Amino acid sequence: MTNHLPFSLKAFDLPSINNFSHQLLSARKKKIALVVQGGGQRGIFTAGVFDAFLESDFDPFELYIGTSAGALNLSSFISRQPRFGYQFITNFTTDTEFFNLYKYLSQQKSMNLDWALDEVRAQGSIPLDLVTAREVLQHRTALACATRKDTLCDIYMPMYEKNWCEVLRASCAIPVIYNQPVNFDDLEWVDGGVSAAVPVREAWQRGAELVVVVRTEPVALPQDESRLFNDWRGKVEIALPEYIDRLSLNQSIDKVKALHGELTTKFESWKLGWREKELLLKPEQAEADAAETPASKGKGWSLLSADNIERFLSLTGNSKRLEVIDMLNRYYITYQDAHEFMLSPPDGLHVIQIAPEKSLKSRALLSSKDDLEIDYREGKLIGREFVSHFADILNETTAVKR
Repeated sequence: MTNHLPFSLKAFDLPSINNFSHQLLSARKKKIALVVQGGGQRGIFTAGVFDAFLESDFDPFELYIGTSAGALNLSSFISRQPRFGYQFITNFTTDTEFFNLYKYLSQQKSMNLDWALDEVRAQGSIPLDLVTAREVLQHRTALACATRKDTLCDIYMPMYEKNWCEVLRASCAIPVIYNQPVNFDDLEWVDGGVSAAVPVREAWQRGAELVVVVRTEPVALPQDESRLFNDWRGKVEIALPEYIDRLSLNQSIDKVKALHGELTTKFESWKLGWREKELLLKPEQAEADAAETPASKGKGWSLLSADNIERFLSLTGNSKRLEVIDMLNRYYITYQDAHEFMLSPPDGLHVIQIAPEKSLKSRALLSSKDDLEIDYREGKLIGREFVSHFADILNETTAVKR
């Protein structure tokens, strides 16, 4: 018997679902957590899942933890605002005021996260309902993950308190693309995905016995691990020797060699599949692509392709390159840890991963509205399936006070 269940249209297996449900039955109530991955505009899938939950009044969760765009989607779920995530992603994150690739590459104009978050404040066009959210949280806990820039450690901040908007900004502050400093509590913060893309372990450490994870990418089983990551080696490894030199000041030479060897091996394996899938954006194409219609944006290139990583590193300057490499390395290590943890949870913990059937059509940025619509509908469909199979048992099992 396994205590992990992948839940997607592709992995839909009724006997496995029934077997897993049977394991959850007990006389004792359980602490159930909802963990939400980020992914930028790919969060449109999560928005669909949450709208399916809201239309069924389904919320057996005592603990919520969201990272980056996952924290923003989680905010609207807690405030009981259906289609909030859909509207925010399709109407605001696709606006050139939010992000313009050509201006970013040519003028170093970063993602305008502040403009987008102003729209969810009280005076904005789609304000979050703080009153409802705080009522919901009377007997529940909601946390947004952000990364301390100095230590690259994941820190979990309470949501919907007085500094709620700054917490969201810290959790969503994608390094390099959003280059404005996020400072409060005498610290500087960056995107929570750097240190905890899927903070399932944190939910477990806080006492969760069942964790429902909403993913923005397919569940990769052990045989699929070679496709887990994008190939960043092409240009990022330019800075790797300097990075290794710096590491050697603080770590044994054996550890440094092991890290370098592991990264080199991984980069080589990732490149094989990656080169076949990505069409790289040529420098002379940047201005032309920026003028494309919204429907054509985001097709044919990857924001984190090797060539674009090179541009990002160039834009940051030499003084920032090691910071970027540090963050990429931190992401790799923590993502791998979370992946292994979810596939083999410790005794006493059950994990369900709600995930898309295959890679979403939308991207982190510059997705077309047509692709966003398709991914939203898939999220809503799988959300309804989840509710139909698990609502009764989780509502009966939860320890949360109503």
